[in-house]
Amino acid sequence: MLCRQTTLAALLCATALTAAPVQAVETDPLPAFSDLLAPNRLATFLANLAIAGLRTEMEVQYDHMSTDIMRGTVSISGVTLRPTLNYDQAGQCTITIDRVTMSSDFAAPFEAQSELTLDLVGAQATLTCLEREAALMLRSAGFNEINLDQARAQVGYVYATGETALDATLAVNGLATLDFSGAATILPHYDPYRYTREPAYRVSRAVLSLKDAGGWAAFSTMLPANLRDPEAVRQMGTEFIMQELMSLDANGVSRAPGAVERNFVNALMDKVAAFVADPGEITIEANLPAGGILVEPDMYADAGSLIAALALEARTAPRARAQIIDSATLAGLVDGDISDAQRVALAAALLDGLGVPRAPALVPDLLAPVIAAGGADAGAASALLSRAIEDSDPAAAYAAALAAGASGGGIAQLDRLEARMTTQTVLAAQAAYVAQPGNVVTLDSIAGDDPRALRKAALAHMTGSGAARSYAQAYYLVLLAEAAGDVGAPTLRASIEARFAGRGDEVAALWRDVAAQAQTRALNDWIETGLANRYFRN
Repeated sequence: MLCRQTTLAALLCATALTAAPVQAVETDPLPAFSDLLAPNRLATFLANLAIAGLRTEMEVQYDHMSTDIMRGTVSISGVTLRPTLNYDQAGQCTITIDRVTMSSDFAAPFEAQSELTLDLVGAQATLTCLEREAALMLRSAGFNEINLDQARAQVGYVYATGETALDATLAVNGLATLDFSGAATILPHYDPYRYTREPAYRVSRAVLSLKDAGGWAAFSTMLPANLRDPEAVRQMGTEFIMQELMSLDANGVSRAPGAVERNFVNALMDKVAAFVADPGEITIEANLPAGGILVEPDMYADAGSLIAALALEARTAPRARAQIIDSATLAGLVDGDISDAQRVALAAALLDGLGVPRAPALVPDLLAPVIAAGGADAGAASALLSRAIEDSDPAAAYAAALAAGASGGGIAQLDRLEARMTTQTVLAAQAAYVAQPGNVVTLDSIAGDDPRALRKAALAHMTGSGAARSYAQAYYLVLLAEAAGDVGAPTLRASIEARFAGRGDEVAALWRDVAAQAQTRALNDWIETGLANRYFRN
C-alpha cells in the first residue's frame, strides 16, 4: 500500500525490487539434436516401422529390440507371431522365437563383398500352423509341436567376381538337419541373333546335405512294409527317377538318360537304401573344377543335362570331410619333419581352414624354413606369409609380397597392401628388398639391342610380376628405354610418375629425390656402358 501512495515511493519500491537477486533455476539437460538423429535411434524406428507393416498380416509381439547400425546388426528377442491362416479358423497358430538376428557387413561396406544374414534361434510352432493333413501326419509320428534349433540363411555378393553365394541351414529338433551351400555367377546369354535369352550361370559350388535326427524312426512306422525295405526302396526309387529323367530331343524323340545320369541315380539310390537300413546322412554335391562350370539355359531346363553338367555325386558326407588332413601330416607342426612342399600345402590349409582348424598365427613359423632356403617353393611360401600377416603387420606383409611378386605372382596383394601404407613406407620397403643381391633386373641380364627389352624389364618392376616391384628401378630402366628410342617407353614413364602425383608435398618431394637419383644413375650407365652405340640405328 505504501508503494502506491506517491510517485516517489513507487519509484523507490521498483528500484528495490529490481536490485533483488534472481535465483537461477537448475533443470535436467535437454536432449541434443544429434541424439534425435542418432543412427541407432533411426534404425530402431525403421525396424519398428517394418514390424508395424507386418502387423497388417499377423499379430507380432516382442520383448526386446537391439540395434547396432554401425555394425550392421538388428536383434529382436522374445518374438511371438500369430499369423492369420485360412485353414486355422480358431486362430490357434502361434510361433515363438527366442531371438531373430539380421546382420550385414555394414561395418565394412563395399570392400570385398556384401552380405546379409538372417538367423532364427530357438523357434517353436504349434501344429495348427500347418494344414490339416500335415499336422495329422506329424501328430501321428509323435510330434506335438515343431521345434527349430536354428534356421539361418546368408546371401553374399562378391564384387571382384560378381559371384552370388547362398548358405542356408534348417535344424528341426527330433527330425533332421538340412544344409545347403551354393555359389554362382549370373552371366548374360544371347541367341544367334543377339537377342537376350534366359541367363547362364557359372556355378562354382553346390552341395545339399540331409542329416537324420530321429525323423526316419518317427515317420517310418507309418509307412507300409515295402517302403521300409532298403532293396525295395532302391528299385522303386531308381525306376521312378529314371522315368522322370526321360526327355525329348530336338526332333521330339524320347531320349533315355545317359551314362552320367544313370551312374548318379544308381549311386544316389545306394545311399538312400543305406539310409533306410541305418539312418545317417545323405549328401548331393557337384564335382566342379576350380573355375566352376558354365551352365547354359538348355542345360538347366532339362534335369538330366543339369546332372551331367554339374557332375553331381551322391555321398554319405560332404567332400570337405574327405579332405581332412590326417594326424601324421599334422605331426609335422610339432616335430618339423616335413618337406617344403608339405609346409606350403599345410600353410594354405591353415589359412583357409580346409581340413584343419583355421590358424593363420601358425603360418609364419611354419613357412620360415621354406623362405630361408630360397628353393622352388619360396615364392608360394612368401605369398601365403603375406596373406597371414597382412592385418597384423602390413609392412612385413608387403616385404613378403615383394618376394612373391618376384616369383611371378602377387600383384593384387601388393596393390591391396599399398592402399594401407604410406608412399614413404612403400618406397623404403622396395629399396630394402632390391638392395639384396639378385633381387633386381640389371643391365647385364638384358641381352640384345632391342630397347623393348628394357621396357619389358621396367614393366616387370613396376607391376611386381616377374620381378620385385620397385618404382625406382622401373623408372631407371624406362629412362634408358626411352633414350634408346623405344616408342612405348614415354607412356610407361608417365604412368610411373602419375603413381606419385596428387599425394601431398612430402610425397612429391620424396619422389623428386628418388627420380633424381634414378636419372643420375641412368645417365651414368648410358655413358659408361656405351648404350648409345648399342641401340643406335640409322
